[in-house]
Amino acid sequence: MMSSDTDHEPMEDGASGAIPRLTKKAWALVIVGLILLTGVAAWFGFDQADQDARWNTVGFEVISPTEMDITFDVYLYTDEVVECQVRAMNVSFAEVGVTIIEVDPADGVEQRITTPITTVEEATTAEVNYCHVPG
Repeated sequence: MMSSDTDHEPMEDGASGAIPRLTKKAWALVIVGLILLTGVAAWFGFDQADQDARWNTVGFEVISPTEMDITFDVYLYTDEVVECQVRAMNVSFAEVGVTIIEVDPADGVEQRITTPITTVEEATTAEVNYCHVPG
C-alpha cells in the first residue's frame, strides 16, 4: 500500500507542539509565587503546631429529644488543664446545646471522652467546637 502526500495534513506555522520557553520575567514571577506559597504553608503549619490540643470527633448518639452523647479523642500538647467546648446542632446547624469539658493531662496525653450534651430541642449532629487552656 502506497502512501501519498495528500494523506498527511500540513502543519500550521507555530503548531509544532513545542512548549514555549518562559522569559526571565516569567521565571521571576514563578519563583516569587513559589516562595509566597511556601511562606503561607509554613505560616499555617506553625499556627497549627502552636495549639494546646487537637481533637477528632469519633461519633455521637441521640439519646432523647433533649440529650445526646458525643465521643471524641483529645491529644494534649500542654501540662495544663484544657477546656473543650462541645456543641449539639439541629438539622439547620443551629446550636441547640453546649457543654464544656475539662481535660486533665494527668489522665494521659491521648484521651477518648464520651460526654452528654443537654439540648433544647432534638439535635442531629454534634462536634467539638474548640479545645484550649483557659485564661
